[in-house]
Amino acid sequence: MAYEILLIGLDQVGASIGMALNDAEGDVDLVGYDPDRHLSKRAETVGAVDRLVSHPRKSIASADLVIFSLPIDEVEVYLEHLGEKIKEGAVILDTAQIKVPFFKWAEEHLPEGRSYIGATPIVGPSSLTGEDATSDEPRADLYADGLLAIIAPPNASESAMAVGLNLASILKAAPFFIDLHEHDAALTTTEELPTILSAVLLQTAAHSASWKELQRVAGRNFAQATSLYSTIPLNVLEKRLFLNRQKNIDKLDQFTAELQDLRQLLAEEDGQGISDYLKEADHTRRSWIRSREQGDWGGEDLHPAESIDSPGFLTRFLGFRRKKPGDGN
Repeated sequence: MAYEILLIGLDQVGASIGMALNDAEGDVDLVGYDPDRHLSKRAETVGAVDRLVSHPRKSIASADLVIFSLPIDEVEVYLEHLGEKIKEGAVILDTAQIKVPFFKWAEEHLPEGRSYIGATPIVGPSSLTGEDATSDEPRADLYADGLLAIIAPPNASESAMAVGLNLASILKAAPFFIDLHEHDAALTTTEELPTILSAVLLQTAAHSASWKELQRVAGRNFAQATSLYSTIPLNVLEKRLFLNRQKNIDKLDQFTAELQDLRQLLAEEDGQGISDYLKEADHTRRSWIRSREQGDWGGEDLHPAESIDSPGFLTRFLGFRRKKPGDGN
């Protein structure tokens, strides 16, 4: 019998995972659903799913693995109304950028015998900059040479842990374990904060007395710097910020303190201090990019996990294995 995977949410993340899964070898039935019909059709066209359903309830009772790739605020509705219908022994995996709400809802709405785990896929170095960095098209290799952060609840089952590790193997990403709250704090800095600052920069300019002139002279840097918040539907962004509000407040406080440090250097006309500040920022960014390219994190406490290469283990827990070079279609 085919191992059935239900993808709820077919955005770039969900569809890319589906494409990578479809490239794997094994008897697998990939079922997809997205409330956005355009995303559903795109996923079908690129081969991210074997078939589409008009609602997840049509497949939720038979799925062995349910992967959520939806805005975090939408996940609770599905867990609340469909959680009881998920079959015993199934694993639920969530890819949202904040996990605390998902873990809370899963604990509330999933009956015994169903496992859950969080996984955050992180793109490879080639997708950090350049044309690939701005594309929202799904790709089977989107996370190749990237990372997969695995966030496991204290009572995570063996099958849920295996699903996380095996998914990393199929995505060709390096898996690592990270604490739930450490994960959300980190993603708040790297994902939420840039989005907030994008909106703040725009509002700072718009509220200026010289906004009329600013609009005329604003160029590429301003357009790029103020574009991040507009890439997310405003209602989704608003709910996401609210769900993660305390961590966002904490990060805004840290950012404000950093701004005050730079302001102090300017106020004191400390040319050397300003130079050192900018050089340090440049060095830090280059070091980060180099670490991502080389996969060398030195002493970073990221709890690296071993990839699973045993076909038997992959087949047992996920129903398939990666294709080897030279395997036929």
